[in-house]
Amino acid sequence: MIKKVYYFENPVRLSIRNQQLGILNLATQDEQTRDLDDAGFIIIDNPQIRFSVPVLQKCLEKNVTITICDHKHIPSGLFLPLDSHTLSGLRMRTQLEASKPLNKRLWQITVKYKILNQARVLNKFNKPSEYLIHASSKVRSADSSNIEATAAAYYWKKLFGELDEFKRDRYGASPNHYLNYIYSILRSQVAKCLVGSGLFPFKGIHHHNTYNAFCLADDIIEPFRPYGDAHIKKLIDENPDLNQVEDLPRWVRQSCLSILNVDVRLEGSTKPMQLAIQSVCARLAKCYDEVDPTSLCFPLYE
Repeated sequence: MIKKVYYFENPVRLSIRNQQLGILNLATQDEQTRDLDDAGFIIIDNPQIRFSVPVLQKCLEKNVTITICDHKHIPSGLFLPLDSHTLSGLRMRTQLEASKPLNKRLWQITVKYKILNQARVLNKFNKPSEYLIHASSKVRSADSSNIEATAAAYYWKKLFGELDEFKRDRYGASPNHYLNYIYSILRSQVAKCLVGSGLFPFKGIHHHNTYNAFCLADDIIEPFRPYGDAHIKKLIDENPDLNQVEDLPRWVRQSCLSILNVDVRLEGSTKPMQLAIQSVCARLAKCYDEVDPTSLCFPLYE
């Protein structure tokens, strides 16, 4: 089932009213309700928004993720249930006990799909992509030759070649802040689906950082990043002045949220992005259960 995103950017008070989400506008005192059964995410993008503990409890019950944004509108924190899968204890054990060879193969598959999707994005925008197609076939176990990095250098140079001295850097100049935002939306969905599949988001396949609570999400998001890149590229091509804007306009944020409902192709069938991510996370769990990496696959960009 496709879930909705409830995005709040004005001062409101959230509460539970008759088993539904009550939304009180603090400026007008108008109140309305929303059905939490329809929700997948609640995004909090204003420091004056208030919510009660029963809201948190009900969101846990309904498997609704709450995402908190910082002063730059970038999602910076997640509140999500950790027991949304009946086999979560067993799944977490198989994940934590996974062998190095299994994780190395899983990372090889992940990187290969990422590079293939980068190539397909370049092709979509009439950029040369043959180098990346060739590079994807050279990815070894654990990406021991670091093909991902060399492919990325080529990819960014070609994708945003018309922008002077563009460099992909989380803290870099535009359009990096747009990329950061859309990645954070995808990352939130990946983290939610990993937990929903009974996996432990803190234990990564490749990413390992003591201070990162979502290493596995940062692994699985990789083949999905090119979808975000294509979305931002299209926005900038259609709105050239956008690259001179340093903040995140409201309409851009709303546009980025729509990526969760973009149709993608996964093994011959078309489904919304949010459901495709769910399928990928379920496949990853199967890989750990069966100690076999061959179940893992990702959508290919079209």
